Formats: sequence, structure tokens, C-alpha cells
Amino acid sequence: MQAMQGRDEAPAQAELEHFIGYGGKHLNTVHYHPTQAETLIYAAAAVIIIEDVNDPHKQEFLRGHDAEVSAIDVSANGKLVASGQLGSPTRKGAVAPVVIWDFDNRAIYMEFNGLAHSVLCVRFSPDGRFLVATGANQMIFVWDVSTGEQVYSRRTESPCFLGAWGPIVDAGGRYPSYQLCTTYDSQVFVHSVAFDIRSMCYKLESETVQFPSAGLQRKHLCGIVRGDYLITGTSAGDICVFNLQSKVFRTALPVANNGVQSLTQAGDIIYVAGGDGRIKALRGDDAHWDVMAENVLESGIVAITASSDGAELVAGTKNGKLFRLLTSDLTATLQGISHTGEVTGLAFNDSSSESLCTVSEAGEVFVIDLSDYLPITTVIGKAPARTVVVTRQGEIIAGYDDGSVRCWSQGSDKEGRGSQQLWSLNAHRGGVTVVRESADFIVTGGNDFAVRFWHRTTRELLATFHNHKKPVQDIIIDNMSRHIVHSGAEDRLCVTYDLKQNKALIQHSTASSNITGITQRKDREHEVISASTDGKMLFWDVDYADPVGQMESPDGPGVQSRFRCLEVSPSGRYIAVGTEDARMLVYDLMACVCIQECLGHSQGLVSVRWSPDQKQIASAGKDGCVIIWNFFEKGG
Repeated sequence: MQAMQGRDEAPAQAELEHFIGYGGKHLNTVHYHPTQAETLIYAAAAVIIIEDVNDPHKQEFLRGHDAEVSAIDVSANGKLVASGQLGSPTRKGAVAPVVIWDFDNRAIYMEFNGLAHSVLCVRFSPDGRFLVATGANQMIFVWDVSTGEQVYSRRTESPCFLGAWGPIVDAGGRYPSYQLCTTYDSQVFVHSVAFDIRSMCYKLESETVQFPSAGLQRKHLCGIVRGDYLITGTSAGDICVFNLQSKVFRTALPVANNGVQSLTQAGDIIYVAGGDGRIKALRGDDAHWDVMAENVLESGIVAITASSDGAELVAGTKNGKLFRLLTSDLTATLQGISHTGEVTGLAFNDSSSESLCTVSEAGEVFVIDLSDYLPITTVIGKAPARTVVVTRQGEIIAGYDDGSVRCWSQGSDKEGRGSQQLWSLNAHRGGVTVVRESADFIVTGGNDFAVRFWHRTTRELLATFHNHKKPVQDIIIDNMSRHIVHSGAEDRLCVTYDLKQNKALIQHSTASSNITGITQRKDREHEVISASTDGKMLFWDVDYADPVGQMESPDGPGVQSRFRCLEVSPSGRYIAVGTEDARMLVYDLMACVCIQECLGHSQGLVSVRWSPDQKQIASAGKDGCVIIWNFFEKGG
């Protein structure tokens, strides 16, 4: 086993450049910073991203969660960020911690426990002293952030999705009082959080809001307090207005279909976002409201936030996109794109390092411009996409779980639309797992254990091989002899085929572990390198039955890293490896040593790809995220 080289000694270094991963899965996980008008804070899998809205290359990251972040809030002074997650996969009882971050130092300040399965809502009091948090285990907590003490906890009859603070009472005194509104089922509560002199601590008293005698059955998803009024968005698609002084329901106004998912305010205008993609700007008071502007985005909106200067909004949609909107007329421009399912494949065009093609289990195919991270091409299919390759001409060839291989042209407009399907073929029963192409043929592997060769232009079947006994995991075309192809599979076999002779030349077999990926050296004897689930890379020469070399995980004796994917760099000197435990390892093939361990993903990696100019590495994970790493050679 090789020890990891020190960073100063290493000949090269990878550095996280950009994180693509806002999936639009959770409500209200996008927030503008309250004092920095160009800073956006949002969740991407288990990471919180701090991004400059005008420069996507400027990103910083808050890491401390071990599952998807499901709720975010920022204190009014911008000093603290609160985030909650889904239930931890590693802690007993699906614990869902709430983390308080020191924004200026980008560090964890405090952690609160008590919620489980999912944190539904976190909200700071106006002065940032208290935090209310609710969870899928039907618990509500109020914590004093200044002391770390629990002020209040209660188990409710059903989950509470909304906590909203009202204005502070007697803000100038030593012990100001606070107003907090919560909802569950159809009930709305107004709580007073006041300091009790006898017990010398804050206590919470609750009152229910009065509804009309006929009743009003609503599930409240989001809300804000404005002056003396609580305004909530409901799953029925209306906003409800409550008077907090008299504790009385005032009105319900229908504004959207598929529920009102998010609310925000800028100045005297409230912006309402619906599950049907509709955004409305409302001005008014009490029971009287006028629509000032309206727009409809392409997918349901799950988050909306206003910039501190009130000039812009950012909306997050459930199809994984972020849009910037002008508050004046709600005109929208695309700000970012991400996958909504597990990313399953990556591909660069061999002749260009300026764009990256990504595919996902949600059937999405994106070609992303790496200068601004916006789509050049967007194709959404019904079947999950499993693998992709980009031809030198820029055509996209993707393999799908329905057994088909489809070829697309690149898009033409800035939204990534305009792509045309050029052809398709039914390649495998049970799904296509890998596709590769050369000037002469296309080769595919499938869940039916077969490797098939197709004519490049007529797409006629040329040959089928059934050497594997399990699904084919990876295929490469030999970089010396273009009629030679290698495949690796879960049956521990690495098979080499000669298309000219129409036969399998040799079968290599690992001793005990499944092969998960293969690549090839570009120096020495151009050996094939296989990655496997025992944390080993084995080097295979077509003239020898046994491996001619091996490299292992840098973790030390007794620790087994499961390798999932790998690729040799364009120069042939380095190799990037993705692991099941969410790391990317970079090895120096000249010294046969691991030179860096890169952390970014929150779940196992499924693909790593080098840009043709070797200046970047792209990695994709089961967490639905794509990470772009800048790669520097020392003195290069």
C-alpha cells in the first residue's frame, strides 16, 4: 500500500472549482444573504453553497451534514446560517441534526438534536437569538442560540411545516419578548416567548387563532409575518391572512395551483410562488390584495428569495433549476441547472474542454458550458439514462434503461433547447450500461451480459459476445489498436476482443472482487487498468494471464475502499479514481502513489472524467451532484 504524498511534494493538485447540485427537492432551501445583495446561499445534496450570483466560479462551501440538507435559514444580520437535514444514514434513529454556522468564518458554531427523519423548517428570530425548528418526527423545538439551551419542545399531532417569527416586543429592554407563529394540520398557533423572572428563563405561552364557524381545512406550507398579520401559503393553492392582534382569520385568496410553496417580501410587495410554476407580486393589506405582476416558470417553484436591495428574486424549481427574476416585472433568466436524480454518466468531447455532457437516472441529458455552467443542450427522456459519449462532431450518444441507444444533436439556444434526435436503436434487453464509439463502430454493453458492436453509419449489428456472466460495467476502445476493445463486469472478468478476427482474445479474472471500471495506460505496454470493489487497481497485459502490477487504496491495512470508477489522464501520468465512500483519489502513475484525496460528494462516485486539456476533472455521484475540479501541475 502506498502512503499519500504530502501536498508540497506532490507533482500536481486538484482544487474544487464548481459544484452543480441544487436538485429542487426541498422547500425553501435557497436564500439571498440579508446584507450582501450578490450572495446566494443554497443547498446541494449534503453541502451548503455560498455563491456569487454574478460569477458562478466564486463558490464556497459549508460541510458538516451527512445527508441531504432539507431546510435553511439565515439570521437577519447575516452572521448565522441554520441548516437541517434528512435522517442520518449513520446515526441510530435517523437523527436529523440542526447545525448553526458562523457565516463569516464558514465554520460550525453549534449543533442541536432532537429532530428525526427530516428537518422541515428552521427559522431565526429577528435578532438571531432564538431558533425554531420542526421535524418529520412531529417535534417542535425552540432553542436559545446564545446559550445553546432548549426553551421549548412539543410533540404535535402531525408534522409542522411552518414556523414564523413576528416583531420583537420591547426590543430595547434587557429581556425582550418575542412572537412566534406555528401551524400543523389546519390549526394556527400564536406563541408568546417571554422572560419569566421567577424561573429566570424564557417561557412560551400559546393561543390558537379563531377560524370561521364553517372551518377552513388547510395545510400551511410556508409563511411570513408582516406587521400585525401572518400570511401563509397552503397546499390548496391560496394564501391565508391572519390578524395577530385579535388572533382571527381574515381571508383566503386563491393564487396558484399545486399549492403555494414559498413566500418572500421586498418592500411593501409580497411574492408568492406556486407548485404550478406561477409567481405573483401582491400588494395590499388585511383582506385586500392586488396583483402587480405575474410570470410562469417552466416547473413548480419550491423556493423564492429576495435580494437585500429588493431588486431581484431567485426562484428554485423542482426540475433542479435556479432563475433570477427582476422584482419590477418578474422577467426571468436562467441562473443554474442541475440534475434531479442520481448522475449516472459524464463525457467530454475529445476535441474540446469547454463543455461537459452529463446524464441522470431522471432521464436528463445536459451539455453544460463550463465557462458559465449554463446548458448548451437539454434533453429529457422518459427512461433513465445510464451512460453517454460525445462524438468529435459534437453528437451525443446515450444509453438508456429501456435498452435503447439514442443519438442527439447539440442544442442551439441559451436555454439548452433545440436539440434533435438523429437516430435510435434497440441494443440490449434489460438496459444499456455502457456505450463507446469510434470512427468505425459503436460498442455497447448491457444488463443482459452482452457486448455488441454496431456499424458506425448504418448501425447494423456486426458482432455479439457473451463472455460475461453478469452486467457489463465498463468498456474502452484500445488506444493503440482501434479494432481492439476491452470490457469489465461484475463477474470479475476483464475481456479483450478483436473485432477484425471477430473473437475474444483473452479473459483476465480478478481473484475475488467485482470489476467496476476499466481504463488504459498511455505509456509502457499500454496495459488495461481495472478498478474493483476491494480497493485495488490491477494492471493487465494482453500477453499475460495474471496482473502485471497493482496499486491499492491509500487508507492503510485493514481498510477497504471500494473503487467505483477510474480514468487515466490525457498525458498518461495521472489516474483519477472514484470510491464508494464519496472520495476522488488522484494517483501519480509514474511514482505509483496516491498524491491527493478530494472530498466534495456526499455519496459514492459513479464516474470521473478528465478534460482533454487535462486542466479539469469532472466527477459525478449518487448524490445527484457534478463537481468540476481544477487540476494544476507544479511548474506547469
